[in-house]
Amino acid sequence: MLPAFLDSWPLYDLAVAPFSLSFLSLVVLFHVFASSFPDTNHLAWIITTISSLTMSIWSLPFVWDYTVNGGSLKHVRALPELALLATRFFQAYLVCDLVVGSIYYSSRISLLAGWIHHPLYVLIVEYTIRSSWPHFFCLCAVMEIPTFVLGISILFPRARNSFIFAVSFFMTRILFHIILGISFMFKENRNAVTDGSFLPAILFACILPIHVAWFVGCIKGFIRRARQKTTPVSRSQTVAPELQPSTATSTPPFSVSSIVPALLLRLTYCHQTFERILWSLQYELLKLPTSKRSLIFNAISAYLPCRETLYEWVGLGQRQRRRLLTSD
Repeated sequence: MLPAFLDSWPLYDLAVAPFSLSFLSLVVLFHVFASSFPDTNHLAWIITTISSLTMSIWSLPFVWDYTVNGGSLKHVRALPELALLATRFFQAYLVCDLVVGSIYYSSRISLLAGWIHHPLYVLIVEYTIRSSWPHFFCLCAVMEIPTFVLGISILFPRARNSFIFAVSFFMTRILFHIILGISFMFKENRNAVTDGSFLPAILFACILPIHVAWFVGCIKGFIRRARQKTTPVSRSQTVAPELQPSTATSTPPFSVSSIVPALLLRLTYCHQTFERILWSLQYELLKLPTSKRSLIFNAISAYLPCRETLYEWVGLGQRQRRRLLTSD
């Protein structure tokens, strides 16, 4: 059953028609460009690059509403026709990437980033549609900009620009992600745009560590490549590959039990990274004069809610009010 605000749409299947057209269009575009990229690594990024560009463009009207209204979620227009087309297109991309990838680049589809990520996001998008929130998903689609930048750098290596990718990733998938997550936590916004639901805020909180881990890996890659450029190459490294002894080993069989330790190790590493960042920030703040520290803390406090508002939001203020009423 579709949301009530879609009742005035044209009389055709709003769920199947946009999805089917999007799916067929992506399949056709893939075969058009596939002849130019015979390598499986390039083939795996054709559909993703097209989708990320399309979703980034579709997000612009919603980002514009959000920006010109001072970051107010209540003033982001629903634009139901555009929002539904965009969300159905994204669902079609997720399915198409798995179907086409199973045929042409199955080795590039991983368990976590492919077979788990794509079906999960199909369900998330479907839930936003049925909850009348597709315009907020389209607002978040601006986070596809770094995906498009990365796709272009893989398909066309000469156009690679690591700085643009890092900046766009941090601005959209870290900073903007945090801002939206905090916005959906406030009671006023939840009552106005999500009928009081905490689910959007929970989704933002669950996805953020993944984005942070990707960004940390991106920065580590920059540092590693910069060190490689400055390290002199020894003569043993300049020997032709065919003259070097083969060190290839067979790939071990896949097992779910082998993923759990890797995930735990990654979570531990992210936790340690956050601790190092917090300690470094604390150390830098302690080095500043007292006057500058006061200015920084006052500037941060100006954007935070007062204590009474926070207590009211979590429910602590209700008990105090009841005590005052009973005492009166």
